[in-house]
Amino acid sequence: MRALKAIATVVSAVVLFLVSALPAWAADSMTLTWVRHGESYGNIAGAGIDTKVPGPELTELGEEQAEAIAQQLKDGGYDSIYVSDMIRTHQTAAPLEALLSLSGIQEGGFREISAGIFEGSPIDSGLGRIGYFLIPVAWTLGLRSLPIPGGENGNGFEARVNGAIASVIENGDTDPVIFSHGATIMVWTMMNVDNPDVMLMLTHPLGNTAVVVVTGNPEDGWMLQSWDGVAVSQNPGLGGKMFVNICNLIVAPQTAVYNVVQAVKSRDLTKVVAAIRDGVVTVAKAGVDFVKDSITDIAQAIRGALPGGAAAKPAATAVKSAATPTATTGNKVVPGKANAGSSRRAGAAQAASDDNGKSATTGKADGGAKKGTGSSGRASASKAAA
Repeated sequence: MRALKAIATVVSAVVLFLVSALPAWAADSMTLTWVRHGESYGNIAGAGIDTKVPGPELTELGEEQAEAIAQQLKDGGYDSIYVSDMIRTHQTAAPLEALLSLSGIQEGGFREISAGIFEGSPIDSGLGRIGYFLIPVAWTLGLRSLPIPGGENGNGFEARVNGAIASVIENGDTDPVIFSHGATIMVWTMMNVDNPDVMLMLTHPLGNTAVVVVTGNPEDGWMLQSWDGVAVSQNPGLGGKMFVNICNLIVAPQTAVYNVVQAVKSRDLTKVVAAIRDGVVTVAKAGVDFVKDSITDIAQAIRGALPGGAAAKPAATAVKSAATPTATTGNKVVPGKANAGSSRRAGAAQAASDDNGKSATTGKADGGAKKGTGSSGRASASKAAA
């Protein structure tokens, strides 16, 4: 009789475990195709950093780039188009909206990183452009509490972008094209994917209408598939894995504190208590995960180095085109889509958003875009941040 009870208890525990795990297993993978806007009057030589809404409009070249990227992406099978609340993304998306008969959905969370005190600084000279770019780079290294003076910090940035992505998911869209901004795309990607390459961001900043493809979901995590036509390895080496492990460890307490502060601002005692409780659990879990993941990664690296171990794959290779590039697309290619691998960053602490913009269907931008050349040449890191 005792044996039967023991068996029943074990079976019940297994069933309960399986049921509780179902939501994570059932999470659908989605493909986020990020597109930086075309050249705006804020990108031309001598312009100042302009991150205020609604911001500058596209130049004539920017309109040509918008037409070119629409032709490049028109056969991608996308189910939706999203834009930020800045006019340059609306105008860049307009030609693709017309080709696909889709209306762009506005999400304010996809806007550019606020420049704070660096607003108006020259984009091609001076210390302002350096300060504006270096602080977000520090966020990708795990220093998310560092604020842009007069602007936002990494936790707030992460929260608003993730809030916008949550709206995409709530809308049932799994294959969106998101027209956004250079710094927002680069920094969010490197802060969230499980195979980040910060040096790729520094040495290959995104030019106008550059495309970045990320796959996965918030539950299982994100993987970077391609960066402006360069395929990114889905199997990072030990250094890359340890970088993610360390970032997760140092990000957890910063995010916990941020969430408590947001709860205090709400003046809701229940939220404050919940934020403190969740923060303690998250920080403790981050410590355990760091030890577990690091030991696993080191063991796998040692095993791979032994005779017969798997050879390391190259960090980056040229993406194979999913369609033949046309004369108007230059050397850009349509990124291939791939399934996301498992990710450990999904288990990291998530900042609570205090900046959830409401979705709104946008009309087409005024003025017809002109046909012409493709994206502009590669910009400097500072110029790519606007």
